[in-house]
Amino acid sequence: MDYLDEMEAFARENKIPVILRDTRAFLENLCKDLRPKRILEVGTAIGYSISCMLRACEAQATCMEASLPNIKLARQNLEALGLASRVNIVVGDCLKTLPSLNGEKFDLIFLDGPKGKYLEILELLLPLLDKKGVLVADNVLFRGMVEGETEISEPRFVPTVEVLRKFIDTLEHDARFDTTLHHIGDGLCEVRYKN
Repeated sequence: MDYLDEMEAFARENKIPVILRDTRAFLENLCKDLRPKRILEVGTAIGYSISCMLRACEAQATCMEASLPNIKLARQNLEALGLASRVNIVVGDCLKTLPSLNGEKFDLIFLDGPKGKYLEILELLLPLLDKKGVLVADNVLFRGMVEGETEISEPRFVPTVEVLRKFIDTLEHDARFDTTLHHIGDGLCEVRYKN
């Protein structure tokens, strides 16, 4: 069993959310095609998705994560995979830490943080996206609830679903970007500047 498969199994057993297999394949292929030099990841958990991406390209990465237990595991996993020297983990709530990256540019941004804050996070991310870069947001269809294929199962999900609907709508109506909604995994939103 590959170390990444072990990481995935550990996450599933311990109910730590990690990307689904088809999302992983999408990100790996994107990294091979785009060949990013600098990746920004918001919501790193135990380092699974960034490890998948870094093994598919030569990039350096900045990762944001608020959970200290997850950060400890992420550092151990990146070390075990020989990727630790290519990753800078920024500790804390991304809404507070993202402004510290002011002026930096990334050619791949992966948003997988708190879904209910996607709109607020987006405002901070777009200035960091290189003109030839790609922003990918995960879980934007939120178990089918966002497009109404599935009824909203619990009242507590209503605010998150509303935020994600507005998030997609905001991007689709922003004349600066080409936005593609992929029915991959739990829904991926791919955003690129119009050339």
